Amino acid sequence: MPYQTLTRDQHFQSPGPKRILALDGGGLRGIVSLGYLKRIETLLRRRHGDHPDFRLGHYFDLIAGTSTGAIIAAGLAIGLSVDELIEHYLNLGRQVFKASVWRNGLLRDRYDEAELIAELKQVFGDRLLGDASLCTGLLIVTKRMDTGSPWPLGNNPKGRYFAARAGSSSIANADYPLWQVVRASTAAPTFFAPEKITIARAAGKDTVKGEFVDGGVSPHNNPALQALMYATLDGFKVGWPTGEDQLLIVSVGTGASDPSKPSSKVVAKAGINALTSLMDDCATLVETLMQWLSNTPGANSIDREIGNLGNDLLAGKPSFSYRRYQLDLTRAGVDALMPGIPDKTLASLPEMDKPANLDLLKELGELAAAAVRNDHFPAAFDLPKPPAKDDTLKTYRRRDQTTVIAIPLNLEAKPEAEVGSKLFSYHKWDARQTCKRGDWLVHNGDDVYTVDRDTFARTYSEVAPGQYRKTAPVWAERAEKAGEIVTKEGSTRHKAGDYLVYSQADRKDGYAVTAKKFVELYEAID
Repeated sequence: MPYQTLTRDQHFQSPGPKRILALDGGGLRGIVSLGYLKRIETLLRRRHGDHPDFRLGHYFDLIAGTSTGAIIAAGLAIGLSVDELIEHYLNLGRQVFKASVWRNGLLRDRYDEAELIAELKQVFGDRLLGDASLCTGLLIVTKRMDTGSPWPLGNNPKGRYFAARAGSSSIANADYPLWQVVRASTAAPTFFAPEKITIARAAGKDTVKGEFVDGGVSPHNNPALQALMYATLDGFKVGWPTGEDQLLIVSVGTGASDPSKPSSKVVAKAGINALTSLMDDCATLVETLMQWLSNTPGANSIDREIGNLGNDLLAGKPSFSYRRYQLDLTRAGVDALMPGIPDKTLASLPEMDKPANLDLLKELGELAAAAVRNDHFPAAFDLPKPPAKDDTLKTYRRRDQTTVIAIPLNLEAKPEAEVGSKLFSYHKWDARQTCKRGDWLVHNGDDVYTVDRDTFARTYSEVAPGQYRKTAPVWAERAEKAGEIVTKEGSTRHKAGDYLVYSQADRKDGYAVTAKKFVELYEAID
């Protein structure tokens, strides 16, 4: 790659300027956000060598999302391109938002969450919020209704609730299924039923479940302010510095309509209108605070009295650089992009659950994204080039002729299971490991573990029936600090001074070994 790619932990912990992407809620209007993101991805890819594998998850150190923004944020965090997300998003919108005469949002939620859950599981699989395979920081905003509190759920490994705590029955945030966290953030009242997540479990006691709904009914439908707090407040243990050239926050909306115009749908309860109005007020307050604290080129006008706060800075100098992109869904705003849209169609565009509008909203989002310019991303925030070749990575071989006993795991979870499909997971090396069909079960003295089938075939040779010897060389370096290395089987936690061992010279297919054990097993090749 023509730029340096980082692991999740490096995104959180490495020094240097930091970049945050914040994605609003808004139902199916999230396709508008994807129009902006496609433009942003294209510009940033060109800035960084035009490599086809460039991802927004490489550039941004933290991606925050609320509701539909949570779906997009999590997709970017697992390494999807914007085009891949658009494909998933269009399919999700058309599969999930199917109207039914039996569901009107009053006595029964308007849509069946089973379809949404199936789509989310298809995209996110069995990943957990804490999986080290996520390529960057992720923050999902939801609200726990049974306590009335917003819950920002992030994957910072130093976070207070990220890992299991001694003596606590609470389930670590890291162990929440990713699809379920996203589903919780998208559980919009009257649209979908709340999502119940098990948050505490102990022998002899009742299981505690939290009831979660859409993060958009908190003050953070635009999660930019929550992301700023997560990155800088001491309690969240991220600890990023502030400053115009130290912190960049890019905020992307889903389209804003004229709040004085009623929706094209008749809402039976005035409470729904009041809630929507409150959400609009929160959005305006968040935007006011973000512009008040930052350097915001092209800032939006808040209202006719205070304008765009161009002459106002709360701290006397910018605390960060801020960019806000939002599609104007008023008649004037839409006509500036695509004149002549019928009044009835225009009035329906703000609706969050109308699949018939997806193609039009997608086109409007892509047209509006022309406002995104290259100079909106200062050079101070460009990704660094890869480090020069590291001569600390040395080649080693096994000291002895020790053999291991190994068998291939060709068990099938289902009759139609293919090689590479998941069989089971287990906990080892302080992390979660996944065994796939075709992987090998290895008995190595007093240790038992699984090895990816491709790695086993490349590095082991059979010396007798069922007995194998590791004959391929390895490449290794000392870990400068404690951390976690992603492996083909899952991940391995390590301490400073442990060896990071790779089966390939380009630092691929790695794992961690304690210094004592490595010295016992390997010797350097001159």
